[in-house]
Amino acid sequence: MVRKRRAHRWAPLLLLLVALASCAISSVSLQRPETFDISCTQRNTGTSTQTVPPHVVHTSTATLVLVPVCLARQGPYPFILDTGAAQSLVDRSVADRLRLPVTGTATQATGVACTSAAGQVQVPDWSVGQLPLRPQMLASLSLGLPPGSPRIAGLLGSDVWSRFGQFRLDYRAGRLMLPGAEQSTAPTAAAGEHGGTELAALGNRLVPMTIVHPGSGTLALVPVTIGGQGPMKFVLDTGSSSSVVDRSVAQRLSLPPAGKARRAAGVACATTMQPVRVATWQVGAVDLPAQNLDSIALAIPGLTGLLGSDVLYRFGTITVDYASARLVLAS
Repeated sequence: MVRKRRAHRWAPLLLLLVALASCAISSVSLQRPETFDISCTQRNTGTSTQTVPPHVVHTSTATLVLVPVCLARQGPYPFILDTGAAQSLVDRSVADRLRLPVTGTATQATGVACTSAAGQVQVPDWSVGQLPLRPQMLASLSLGLPPGSPRIAGLLGSDVWSRFGQFRLDYRAGRLMLPGAEQSTAPTAAAGEHGGTELAALGNRLVPMTIVHPGSGTLALVPVTIGGQGPMKFVLDTGSSSSVVDRSVAQRLSLPPAGKARRAAGVACATTMQPVRVATWQVGAVDLPAQNLDSIALAIPGLTGLLGSDVLYRFGTITVDYASARLVLAS
């Protein structure tokens, strides 16, 4: 049965949910992108499981995953593996250098803290690692990260990852596994379609996801409960180096401040964060350890938070299954 995409209330506003890069990442020394061990002149068109070698950048306070992306057979360029980006993005300077054709008109890209003007460029020939990607338009804007930040050429978002159906990311071993070639369109499965037997077999390792399609993009939402309140819909956001709760939610739940407010850089803008302490919380039925979350006035109405790689990294391996609308966490 073919299911129609459901319109979502974010659709008129949310064109791009961009990554939030914690200031802690600025001090991390990255390898140069040329050290990705792939050749951009070769393509792997096999249908079996494919492995892409990411760089996992991890500190005591932040985690980011970078994947090699080839554009017009050039690169590889470091893109953030960013399930929190509804639409993929390339840095404007990279698009200009490669003379990627500009198409359409400028549009508004809404991130976690601000809205910026973004152009659109056509990418007819590109790949993640050596696995070909379908031609598509990418948003293009200056990432504008602060001096000392890692060299980032773009964001590879859920619009792309969802077309593979699923992916498995092993943070600790630095392995990204894809089931084969991407599909022509993103799957449209919705949470709640799984039978009770299947859910019971997977136990609390399974977290139901809701797949939404803001505009022409794709996002996965997961249920998060804080202090027994909820569940609230958080964006599953591997591109966020630290997890975030909306400031209004933090105030409503009386989450106590944890240290001083600080400035942090997102894509194309900076914002002020107030860390807050969360003593008890869960994603789905999975208990999460007490930690600080960054409290930010999110720019997107109805968005309550981001579940970032700082949390996901602790499980070692995660499977993001868009086709079955579920997140599987390692035991």
